[in-house]
Amino acid sequence: LALNKMSSHWQDIQQNTFTRWSNQHLKKRGLHINDLVKDLRDGIALCNLVEILNEKSVGKFSQNPKVPAQKQENCAIAIKFLQDEGVKLVNISGNDIFESRAKLILGLMWTLILKYDISRGSKDENSGESALLEFLRSRIPSYNLKNFTMDWTDGRAINALVNSFNSGLGGDHASMDPKNGVDNAKKGIAAAQDKLGVPALIIAEEMAHPRVDKLAMMTYLSQFRNVKQQTQQAPVVDYASLCSAYGPGLVQSVRNQPAEFVAIVPPGTPGKLEVKVLNPANSDVAPTVKETNGVYEVKYTPKEAGFYQVSVTLAGKHVPGSIFQVMILEQESLGGEGKIRVFYSTTSSTQKGRDDVQNLQNLLAAKKIHLRKDFEPWIPVDIMDREDREAVFRKAGTRSLPIVFIDDAYAGDYDNIQSLEEEGKLDQLIKHMETK
Repeated sequence: LALNKMSSHWQDIQQNTFTRWSNQHLKKRGLHINDLVKDLRDGIALCNLVEILNEKSVGKFSQNPKVPAQKQENCAIAIKFLQDEGVKLVNISGNDIFESRAKLILGLMWTLILKYDISRGSKDENSGESALLEFLRSRIPSYNLKNFTMDWTDGRAINALVNSFNSGLGGDHASMDPKNGVDNAKKGIAAAQDKLGVPALIIAEEMAHPRVDKLAMMTYLSQFRNVKQQTQQAPVVDYASLCSAYGPGLVQSVRNQPAEFVAIVPPGTPGKLEVKVLNPANSDVAPTVKETNGVYEVKYTPKEAGFYQVSVTLAGKHVPGSIFQVMILEQESLGGEGKIRVFYSTTSSTQKGRDDVQNLQNLLAAKKIHLRKDFEPWIPVDIMDREDREAVFRKAGTRSLPIVFIDDAYAGDYDNIQSLEEEGKLDQLIKHMETK
């Protein structure tokens, strides 16, 4: 929704379109991104997108990355998988994605769009552009199309394209005033979605913009090749497929905490949206649903850990991704299962804080914990994202640093660890990790 704003630069238009294209795929797993450049940096959405496009698993990756190293590793896993699949990537690494380098990320996304969408069915990726233009020319030969940009800015061609599937579906393009590009494009884009089921990967203000991006337009126009037309009839639209549902309540949440998600129904879409939640025992869990202009805010509270099933349907048909298999955890995860971790601050303002870091280092070094495979290098909270840092404090129940976690469970700050050592319990905790 936040993407439906006026864009003044070709790169903004391209990024908005690529984000919408990504979300068309990610909604199959209840995922959604708002900012293509920033929201890929933990690697979760990227790994899922790559899996969806390839219909293969990328292998094991962190589902709850809270520390920078985990996020970088996730991004690297996705990049390596693409390379192993023969995707030609130029000058991009997992670290580039983690560092949110916009031009490189846009280049990566275009590579994916070109390979898995535009060039699908073509002999090679280089022929994808010409094949798409030829397809469009065959649909509306009277427009003598030569490009994907200026031939479309007055909004008439997009209406003609819609009408080419069945006369009267779009606006009367022949009588449209070419000076009203935005209004014309709005009619064509809306008709394409409502009558043909073509997702609105671009908005009218972007299509009619004098700096409209070629790659964004190619991404959008390639969707028309997916329209399934019946002889002498208007295409049958699967309205449920135009909807989306996403949020932690459809992916992973925590027992006894609100599991939330949103469902989006495009304006004018017919049918009633319904939500059903089943717990691990297949008993109904009553959700609360609040609707505002086609945006449904849904919330339910799982009372036990395990897999829940969430169905989201429109007029009895499942939206993409439904039925969602939702993992409800006993406790919030920091992604540290099977690991020994120490969180600390590099800027402690108190003498005790600095002493605690040194004393904890000495204690753990004496036990040679730093040599263990399950020990992660000390993690400075200063370089963590704020929400990840707050998750550490929230799970620990304290902001006192340094903090030790063993198998993703809070073991204590230095004073607690020292007490465990004096009571002989610290060795028991560590030995328990060795047997897991």
